[in-house]
Amino acid sequence: MSAPSPLTVPLESIASCFEGIIPSTICSCSMGGTPNLTYLSIVHVLDNLHVGLSYQFFNKTRTNILENPRAQVVVVSPETSRQYRLDLRYVRTETEGPSFERMKIRLDAVASQSGMSRVFKLRGVDIFEVLDCGPISSEMHSEVARKTDYLQELDSFTERLAACGDLDSLLSTALETLASFFECPYSFVMFPDEERKHLYTGASRGFEPSGVGSEVVIGKGLLGVVAERHAAVRTTDWTREMILARAVRAAIENLGEKTLLEREIPLPGLPNVRSQLILPLVVGENLQGVLCLQDQFPGRFLATEERVLQIAARHLAVAISNIRAASPPSHKVALRNKRALSKRCSVVKHYKSDDSIFIDDAYLIKGIPGRLLWKLLQAFVGTGRMAFTNKEIRLDADLRLPDIKDNLETRLILLRRRLDERCEFVRLVHAGRGQLQLEVGRRLTLEEIA
Repeated sequence: MSAPSPLTVPLESIASCFEGIIPSTICSCSMGGTPNLTYLSIVHVLDNLHVGLSYQFFNKTRTNILENPRAQVVVVSPETSRQYRLDLRYVRTETEGPSFERMKIRLDAVASQSGMSRVFKLRGVDIFEVLDCGPISSEMHSEVARKTDYLQELDSFTERLAACGDLDSLLSTALETLASFFECPYSFVMFPDEERKHLYTGASRGFEPSGVGSEVVIGKGLLGVVAERHAAVRTTDWTREMILARAVRAAIENLGEKTLLEREIPLPGLPNVRSQLILPLVVGENLQGVLCLQDQFPGRFLATEERVLQIAARHLAVAISNIRAASPPSHKVALRNKRALSKRCSVVKHYKSDDSIFIDDAYLIKGIPGRLLWKLLQAFVGTGRMAFTNKEIRLDADLRLPDIKDNLETRLILLRRRLDERCEFVRLVHAGRGQLQLEVGRRLTLEEIA
């Protein structure tokens, strides 16, 4: 059997055409000779001679393909708007395997975010052999080359992470370096809670407000699916995907099939997000967190950027795991309050039902971080104490901390950053490995409410 002839234009030379930034068109033909033309959201390159198309609905295109296995697809370069024609031959449909799982995770995430998990379901991946790929114009042009060598940036990134001795500085360094070296100005890290039911934002960069403390349900939406499946999800034009999803949603509502629909989940981060790359921070089978990178321009994160930033994310996950596993020193240090108490007095209310904290009737935080802050404020108001250690907090039975103790540091970071954002006279300061100091600038009145 002779080897297939090389393609006129290799698929790898027009990689950005297969990112879904600009929709593609597919033309199929029935056995009777009737053509059908429709749009595709994305064409997936499987190797240098095969592409895959997602099979979600039994439509006219698929009917034609099963009757007549030849088709033509036109893809468009987002950088130059040049068009390329792919001559295809249908080979088979896969309902399992790596290609199927990769497409399924992405579709499941988008469907969950848009509230249409019962509508958008991947039935299979139709595999096509690429018989030829050529430019539609007779003129041959080279495509715009994107940066592919990130070795220096990865070297600097890992070097800076290795120099961090605590989780707070690690997160700040990681997000700052992603912005300066990888041109990712909008990023945030979410952590799983102790029950592994929710993710909460523990650190962010580039957003106003920061979004620290926001939550999503694990298994729901883009972020939740990434956390549940331990797999990356990348979108190149989220606005277009949501326009398509909402059009389908409106059609379903018009048909009276509202029971098929779920609530659309608000997406944390940029209000005008177009591109995003969501990466699981996993060590072994243990989810350390989720890293989300966003941009307001379509096509910001392509396949090359995903591979490089996946490497960066793996290093970040290991660094988080190592810092959490380190045993903090148990000795206490004597620290003094650097803030002089003003004559003003503020009222701090603690609601026992959900451990929520209100300062001067403004909500601050709830749950375990709220319980922690209440304990620290009680010690400060009662005895003037300001210095604490992580170890004593872990051993304090009154705090009723969950059995999973490795989340304490991330909860303290969340509490510290919420105070920085929402309260100008109370600070929780990192004072060395395993040590923290409470700084208060006003007299406080504490009220506990059932």
